[in-house]
Amino acid sequence: MISDSITDAEFAAALAAGRVEAETEIRARTVRYVADRDSIEIVTTRHAGFLIPRGWIGALQDVPIEELVKLDIWPDGSAIELEDLDIHISVDGLMTAILPAMLPTKTIAAIFASRGGRATSDAKRSSARENGRKGGRPSKPNKAAVA
Repeated sequence: MISDSITDAEFAAALAAGRVEAETEIRARTVRYVADRDSIEIVTTRHAGFLIPRGWIGALQDVPIEELVKLDIWPDGSAIELEDLDIHISVDGLMTAILPAMLPTKTIAAIFASRGGRATSDAKRSSARENGRKGGRPSKPNKAAVA
């Protein structure tokens, strides 16, 4: 026999996982069709807005305008939908696919590089502490003095 109930531990784990997803994924707060631009406007839970041309969203390209005004958001903000047409689009997936098309390649590379440079690990912290005890990061040899 299969039970439909979950344990308190499973419930707590699911809540924790949901909190992590809400912090790491892009979630929608509002969505609407902007007819004069033939675009979809999404405002995220972080108050950033995006206007995406409908032609860039494959699932919405052939949807009649009278249906587009029915766009809605899932309660957790993770997807936009047209329930009558059974169309569901992940907001995080959409933004991850669309943002590279909106930004120059060099800008995207700079964003990822700056985030990677801020990454911390146990090894990085340990090395920084050790170098601090020795008076800081070792200086690079002066090339002019060597030549």
